[in-house]
Amino acid sequence: MINRKLHFATSAVLVNAISVGLASTYSSTATESMKNGKLNPDDDEVSWIGSCLPFGAIIGGTIASYLSNKIGRKGTLMYLSLFLVGGWLCIAYASNLTFVYLGRFITGICIGLICVVTPMYIIEISTPEKRGNLGTGFQLFICIGIMLSSTLGKFLPWDWVAIGGSVLAIMALLCMLPFPESPRWLVMHNKQADAVHAVNFLYGNTNDPSVNELLSESLTVSTRNSLTMREIWHPTFYKPAFLSIALMFFQQFSGSNAILYYTVSIFKEAKSSVDPMVGNLWVALVMFWSTFITSHTMDIIGRKISLYISGFVTCISLNAMSVYLLLSARDPSLKETFGWIPLVCLIVYIAGFSVGLGPIPWLMMSEMSPIRVRGLVCGLGTAFSWTFVFIITKSFLQIEAAVGDFGAYWIYSVFCLLACFFTLIFLPETKGKTLEEIENYFAGGESQTHPLPDLPIERLIDQDS
Repeated sequence: MINRKLHFATSAVLVNAISVGLASTYSSTATESMKNGKLNPDDDEVSWIGSCLPFGAIIGGTIASYLSNKIGRKGTLMYLSLFLVGGWLCIAYASNLTFVYLGRFITGICIGLICVVTPMYIIEISTPEKRGNLGTGFQLFICIGIMLSSTLGKFLPWDWVAIGGSVLAIMALLCMLPFPESPRWLVMHNKQADAVHAVNFLYGNTNDPSVNELLSESLTVSTRNSLTMREIWHPTFYKPAFLSIALMFFQQFSGSNAILYYTVSIFKEAKSSVDPMVGNLWVALVMFWSTFITSHTMDIIGRKISLYISGFVTCISLNAMSVYLLLSARDPSLKETFGWIPLVCLIVYIAGFSVGLGPIPWLMMSEMSPIRVRGLVCGLGTAFSWTFVFIITKSFLQIEAAVGDFGAYWIYSVFCLLACFFTLIFLPETKGKTLEEIENYFAGGESQTHPLPDLPIERLIDQDS
């Protein structure tokens, strides 16, 4: 049975993910418009417009743990929406590139926070059988933002696209208002009755065993807010942290953001017969539908198989792109006959990326982390993720200049292949497991939850009724 309130709550917080997609690919289309106007950035300035966002996101990911634990998951998302509006307006009304850099930096801080807190909130309100479906929604809504960026960028100048971003941030704020805070966060702050009310609001008064299990897990969370050094050096922290950072490494070094940031430029440099803006839109559409399909298969085939498929497909498509670029450099006439190949390669690459390397790192980062260190692990993983994004986007043009565009794609394909081996050797399967079972796996079977005294669920439910 479809739980409407749960899906509405998830969709409400995922409006923030649309902003991630819009902001991440904004430079891909907006800089082309800027070059025809008063700002007229050169290639180095274009790379900084793209790189200021991940630089800000590193800071956002770093402070996300403190903010999400202090003012809540929902509270953090609502406050950052206001700053996101300011960042977009700073870009929209920029009289010179300095204000564009500043706006991108502010927007980046907000994006870093969104990437930590949104998956965290969704994981904490989801039952095990819904977690894969709802958790992949983060990447799905990022795809919507990418499509929005491609569509607006084709028809509107850069400043109007930025105004659209500010409107989207206001919509996100309004959408979140009716929905409750994470029940697990509420228990951490000694608000057990509010946690029961939150679960009942999202799921209704139900006898569904999985919902009762979610409520029971929420009520066995330790209420201590400070972490000890012993907990930080415990396997339940450092193992998920290592795996999360590694997943983010492979996600970014697969070349995804380099391709998404510079899609229009890639089509132009490849001298493809496909219109660059149309190709950009096709890439966004394929990314959306591939992620949509993945969201419905994630809890059937599991995380590991999805990552195998993703790593293999992205590796093959990048190698094909590399071969095409190498041969067409030797024989330019091939571009006239086979100019469609770059589009096909990028579409296959994006489809493969969206099956696993795109959504799974965000999902598993929150799944693998115990509630007490979830903010810290997710913040650490996100900070590293955006550090990798900064390195990739800032170095992409330099790598192309050093080893050629075919060499750049070949390098990324190697990392895609390594991702397959990493998944096989190190990554556990989390499909169908409760968050407590996942935590106990990393603890070596030792339970890390601490039941709260004198808090029978039945009495709390009666108080909430």
